[in-house]
Amino acid sequence: MSYAVLFAGTAAALLLIRPSVLAVSVTGRIGLPEYLTLAWIVSSLATVGGAIGSGLEDEETVRAAAYGYHPDPEGGAEQPRPRDIE
Repeated sequence: MSYAVLFAGTAAALLLIRPSVLAVSVTGRIGLPEYLTLAWIVSSLATVGGAIGSGLEDEETVRAAAYGYHPDPEGGAEQPRPRDIE
């Protein structure tokens, strides 16, 4: 189900790519099948990349990145981020 949502979202976003821009990379006529193929490839790569990425990190590292304190690199007002409550 989530793959179908990802595919539909990607297919909808690809409609923003003008056929003339896509024609530079793809030879021949650009139509709906080419857009759907591109959406399928992008969705598949995103799914595989997300699965690999989630398998490489443990829960503690993800929590530290999401909820840890990250000072402002520009030296602005530094406010701590909310900590995980358990």
